[in-house]
Amino acid sequence: MEVIKSISIIHSASRNFKAALDQCLETAEKANVQIKSVIPVNEKKVEKTIKKKDSDLILVIGGDGTMIRTIANLINTEIPLLGINIGKLGFLTDLNVKSIPKELPNIFAGNYILEQRPSLSINVDDSETLTGINEVVFHSGTVAKMLNFSIFQEERLISKHKSDGVIVSSATGSSGYLFSGGGPIIYPTEEVFAILPMFSQSSSSNPLILPNQKNLKIMLKNSVKASVVVDGREDVEVYQGSEIIISKNKKSYKLIHPLSYDYFEACRTKLSWGQPLINLDD
Repeated sequence: MEVIKSISIIHSASRNFKAALDQCLETAEKANVQIKSVIPVNEKKVEKTIKKKDSDLILVIGGDGTMIRTIANLINTEIPLLGINIGKLGFLTDLNVKSIPKELPNIFAGNYILEQRPSLSINVDDSETLTGINEVVFHSGTVAKMLNFSIFQEERLISKHKSDGVIVSSATGSSGYLFSGGGPIIYPTEEVFAILPMFSQSSSSNPLILPNQKNLKIMLKNSVKASVVVDGREDVEVYQGSEIIISKNKKSYKLIHPLSYDYFEACRTKLSWGQPLINLDD
């Protein structure tokens, strides 16, 4: 892999990031790696500060929320990202503060795994296109208030639903809200959509996995106000007759992992996935 000669750093605006930042700066200085910029994730127009191919790597200090926001904001830069966890779960962030002095020099030297993942493009009633990394959630916004809606692949009807809404997830997002709703875990580089109706009246509204080469369309049928939420941040109101188009984003993103990275270990340790109630090794 290519040697890392320059980096930019994005850090959380709400968590205590100083210890991790100091470790990153010290490690970069020892490795003669140039620091192009250090900015908080909530900086306005962050994409104008970090321009296309401006650095070899973007270090993201924070939790999954910081990582997701950074990827969405900087997806057009085509710069790989590496997450450093100072949050709780940290499913998208591989390193912690203690591992920085050991792992970062190896990564700077070109010893890393480079992974490319797909993202989502969301358009509501021909409005501004939004970028999604994890998922799109279409819901009523009110507890126990059901929506009537239809889901299409292009113009072909997939299903009609009466439910609280639906989650449409990328493969990366399958370990997030989709997983909490009982959906499957999908290997994060897979080019698919995962569809999961929420609290459906039907007894057979199982999750559905589809290739992401064809667009999905969700159409609201009943006369109630609903919401479309992208990655827990963007919230767009929709009404009867509204159409939500979800497609594969033309821009994918790249993550850098240390050589010790193991996705299945992350599933086991961070999600307790596949962990038996008793120790089977005894």
